[in-house]
Amino acid sequence: MAGVCKAVSEKEVKCSPHKFYELIKESLHDLPAIFPEGYTDAQILEGDGKSEGSLRLWKYLLPGSTEEMTVKARTAKQDDVNMIVVLYVEEGDLHDHYKHFSLTIQVSPKGGGSLVKWTVEFEKHHGEIPDPHHYLDLLNTLTEKVDAHIHKA
Repeated sequence: MAGVCKAVSEKEVKCSPHKFYELIKESLHDLPAIFPEGYTDAQILEGDGKSEGSLRLWKYLLPGSTEEMTVKARTAKQDDVNMIVVLYVEEGDLHDHYKHFSLTIQVSPKGGGSLVKWTVEFEKHHGEIPDPHHYLDLLNTLTEKVDAHIHKA
């Protein structure tokens, strides 16, 4: 087994980096309202949903799928200076394929908007498991939906 691997996706958005970061940091439990085609339910299980240590449950659909999946993820790190949030997956359908799965989102200024960088760290149970590109597709669409949501507000 190759150990922990990384996959990265970057997407430019029009909104300010601070607005994007604050929404991600404080409103991840609102994803069903922002992106109902991708997230069908969200709950805060522990904490306030806005700080390190918060545990959330999401029900979601991967692009092109009708099978609802679940994930429980804890906010492992929030860095307000560098606009970084790290989520660590503790339970859910992801663990059927991956021993370890974490998401890091970093938002930085770019031009008149922002650059949103998602980094997925994962360790597969075995080599037959595909890389999690469909999760990056979901996160890229989420990025677009958050940007649109911020512009509507």
